[in-house]
Amino acid sequence: MTDAPRPVLFILHGDDTHAMRAYVQALVDKMGDPAMADLNTTRLDGRQATDEALRSAVGALPFLTDRRLVIVEHPLARMTSETARAAFRKLLDGLPPTTALVLLIDDEPAPGRDGGWRTINEKHWLTRWATHKDEKTGIDNTKRSHIQTFRLPGPAEMPGWITARAKKLGGQITPEAARALAAEMGSDTEQASREIEKLLTYVDYRRPVEEEDVALLTAPSGAASIFEMVDAMGMGDAPRALRVLHQLLEESEPIAIFAMMVRQFRLLLVTREALDEGLPPGDTLTRFEVKSSYQWNKLTQQARRYTAAQLAHIYHQLLDLDEQMKSSASADNAIALETFVAGL
Repeated sequence: MTDAPRPVLFILHGDDTHAMRAYVQALVDKMGDPAMADLNTTRLDGRQATDEALRSAVGALPFLTDRRLVIVEHPLARMTSETARAAFRKLLDGLPPTTALVLLIDDEPAPGRDGGWRTINEKHWLTRWATHKDEKTGIDNTKRSHIQTFRLPGPAEMPGWITARAKKLGGQITPEAARALAAEMGSDTEQASREIEKLLTYVDYRRPVEEEDVALLTAPSGAASIFEMVDAMGMGDAPRALRVLHQLLEESEPIAIFAMMVRQFRLLLVTREALDEGLPPGDTLTRFEVKSSYQWNKLTQQARRYTAAQLAHIYHQLLDLDEQMKSSASADNAIALETFVAGL
């Protein structure tokens, strides 16, 4: 018994670009070691990539792995003529089994109730190629192709999507909080995913996200974000942090903002110590209760800007600031926060 052939062509289309990127990342993860995966992955933009660049990418042999991954965004942008489409079909006919070509196509639901799509539907030339079977020649593109649709969840489905996403990231969110976040985000899964990360970080993954957390941290479109300010501080970008801080002080109490500052620099300090000790990421995630690799990657990126001694000094400054703020008026606390951020 032989294994079924793996697809050499992946056609991913729809309006949920966040889900499409997650699917692509899963393909990358299956390649094993991240360094080797990166070495054997090519990303192209179909609006700019030449035909030669695409042919070279799909024809290259994998290095120390059994397969290469070629990811093309906007692949249909330059295929406006039958000549261009014919050349692309010829390229697809010759795809080697050592290459997986992934096409990312932004699509929209077609008008009507049939659940169809404006671009990739049964009449599209790319769909016809992928579903072609020729009994005489034995060519069966259905075994070499995989078509998958990514549709944004509707308003009624979004709270469930948020709950599932929080669980996948290692946290929890109450039904009330999920509905509140869905009301803010609509069907924007990209933005909702970032907000869920921020909320879970805020509660430290120790308790479910509550509706009050959503009200505090999920600002309306265009408003300031506490997480953005803390992130800018962690990256050493004081001017941006100050700009966001000034916006935040119009909406939140200085004490609430200060609490997030303390937590961020505490995590940066222990992350810096973990890097210096050479702890594997998996051990560190468990040891410091950082639940997602996304959070760990961001923390390590920020922590590398500092030595452990510098972070310890900043953390002690925060402890001194804590004593000062507990005995000061709100206006004075705001000035103290601005002074601290500017001092970075």
